[in-house]
Amino acid sequence: MAADQAWRACLGVLPETEEVTGDEFVRELRFPVSDVEEVQITWDVTDDSVRVRHRRDGRVVCDLFREMATLLTVAGTGPGAEVIVEYGSDGWSGRARIQVLPAVVIEDTLLRS
Repeated sequence: MAADQAWRACLGVLPETEEVTGDEFVRELRFPVSDVEEVQITWDVTDDSVRVRHRRDGRVVCDLFREMATLLTVAGTGPGAEVIVEYGSDGWSGRARIQVLPAVVIEDTLLRS
């Protein structure tokens, strides 16, 4: 999982303990894309699960939940930034790319091997 400073460098925000549960092993990051749009990422550092929620006008547009996460990272590319989640187990693997800047775009691919 990406270090806190990587989140700050790419998105300007730091992860915190998840607000809803208060569980110290569940981290949460809220990134305001605009005045009416937000991407919320939560991950359980002990159970290897990641949830990405994209909200617009207070409503959930996309709720992506992935278990067996093997990678959660953030990357900046010029004016853009994206979150990458890789997940999988024996016989299958997946990758979700969540672009948060300059606009939210979510791609999720699952492959059997």
